[in-house]
Amino acid sequence: MKHLPVIVALVVAVLTFLPAPAPRATGAVTTALASASRQDKATVRNIYTALADKTEEDNGNLISTVCMWRQLHINSLKLAASKMRGKYPGLDVAVEKVMAESFPLDDVTMSGALVAKIAAACREVAHQSE
Repeated sequence: MKHLPVIVALVVAVLTFLPAPAPRATGAVTTALASASRQDKATVRNIYTALADKTEEDNGNLISTVCMWRQLHINSLKLAASKMRGKYPGLDVAVEKVMAESFPLDDVTMSGALVAKIAAACREVAHQSE
C-alpha cells in the first residue's frame, strides 16, 4: 500500500506522454458506411485511393475530360465493388456529394488544377471510409 501513490503517479506520467488518438473521419460517406464491415470499408478506401493515385499519375493524358474520368469511376466501381451494390443505401449519393464539392459536373478538359481537385475528392472519400 505504501507504493500505491508512486504507482499512480507513474501511470499518470506515462499516460501524459502517449499520443492522442487520431480524430475519426466524419462526413456523408462515413454516415453511409456506418454499418459496413471493416472489409467493405477497406474496399471503398482502396478503390478511391487507387483512383486518386491513377488520376494523378495520368495527369490528363489518357483521361482527358471529366466525362472520361466519370466513366472510369463507374467502371472501377463495377469491377471492384460489385458485391457491395445496394448493400449500403445512400453511399452513392454520399460519394457524389463529396465529389460535387470538389469539381464540376460539366464535361471539361482535365487541367493540372482539376486533376488535383479530383484526386483530393477521391482521397476525401477514402478518408471518410476509415
